Amino acid sequence: MGIKRFSKLIFLLAVAGFLGVLTARQARAVPSFARQTGQACSTCHTMFPELTPFGRTFKLTGYVLNKDGASHPSAPPVAAMVQLSLTHTRQAQAPGSLPDNGWSLHALSSENDVAGTPQAASLFYGGQIYGHWGALIQGTYSNTDNRSFLDMSDIRYANSTSFCGKNLIYGFTFNNNPTSEDVWNSTPAWSYPYGFSDVGPTPVTPVAAPLIFSLSSLVGGAGAYVYWNNWLYVETAVYRTSLDGITAPFGAGGHPLGAYTDGGIPYWRLALTHQYGPHSFEIGTYGLAARVYSSYPSPPADNYRDVAFDAQYQYIFGNQSFSAQTTWVHEDQDLTASVNSGIPSNLTNYLDTFKINGNYYYRTKHCGQLGGTLSYFSTTGSDDASLYSTAASPNGNPNSHGEILELDYMPPWHDYGPGGLGFAKFTLQYVIFNEFNGSSSGASANNTLYLLAWFMF
Repeated sequence: MGIKRFSKLIFLLAVAGFLGVLTARQARAVPSFARQTGQACSTCHTMFPELTPFGRTFKLTGYVLNKDGASHPSAPPVAAMVQLSLTHTRQAQAPGSLPDNGWSLHALSSENDVAGTPQAASLFYGGQIYGHWGALIQGTYSNTDNRSFLDMSDIRYANSTSFCGKNLIYGFTFNNNPTSEDVWNSTPAWSYPYGFSDVGPTPVTPVAAPLIFSLSSLVGGAGAYVYWNNWLYVETAVYRTSLDGITAPFGAGGHPLGAYTDGGIPYWRLALTHQYGPHSFEIGTYGLAARVYSSYPSPPADNYRDVAFDAQYQYIFGNQSFSAQTTWVHEDQDLTASVNSGIPSNLTNYLDTFKINGNYYYRTKHCGQLGGTLSYFSTTGSDDASLYSTAASPNGNPNSHGEILELDYMPPWHDYGPGGLGFAKFTLQYVIFNEFNGSSSGASANNTLYLLAWFMF
């Protein structure tokens, strides 16, 4: 990356940061959850969006905790978000292949760099609706796609009772992404990386992904859950394509080929948890089964079954925190319905995705919060010449693996509760590919440097 281009980026982020602070000062507002509860950001998060035990309970109980103890929020629980970014790929992309709309999404002088000003912008309704009803609803404008859509959304009712002399939280959720209702940062919707480039090589599943990673805003559904004695969590849900009918409001306004489901998609989740002083543990399993059309609405459909295991450990001590998360997803694919079209070549395939990460953060009142993450990711699967043989995967093999190195910084104003100046997070991330789409040779050419400035107010 040239000095001039890097200087331009720094100037851009500095101006954006200054404007973000001015906006926050004028509004005297912070994200809506903090305003509603009267709590500082660090009460619910180690480093946004990772949840603390308090944050997990707040979500499980329906986002309704109110500092006034009222049946409804004193002000509409709304928030806004802007993300500014720069992506630098080690390998120059094909001329004209990087998105460029002149200024707000701009390919810089080489074909290695893209600046997003913004990368994305969102509006949220986040908090209590009335009584035991609450929601986190996100509407997003994506500069890469140049469109607005309903992003991850979760509307829920929650309450508590006693069972066998122990506390039982129970609830119902209506959402548009399996695992988005989960409260652990080990399942796909809220797992690391929390921010990554959407114009560079994808750091988790470069050419292939199990279906459970790919359904955000493409389905809508309802589920029920119970959490007993801070120990046992059980959830079941059913989803369907958000193209028409009752689930249409959950859709993103467009469906790529292969994302139309035939009937309902059952989803299940089981987790065991334990908290001991500053330590908290979770180990669990989750999965789904789906029939997916290769073209809609023409049957027949292919069958997908995802089975996953996950675990999380978290240690919060004073102004410091350490967390580790991992998940492994195995997918079996029966592609008999679409094999006659010539894509894929195999009647059956499989995919395995594995992720593990650890992070450490240190927070001070006057200097802010600083920390970092080290992550490993891997995708392996069946060779399929028709399905995976592209310019990106000449071997017809979906295998990719590598590491992610990340530094994060949050300025001190983010932690002053509802009277503070707002929320900001700055991320420097480097994605290293040891194997990319079935090939180790030249994999490092896809290494990606990503800079992100994340403002929320």
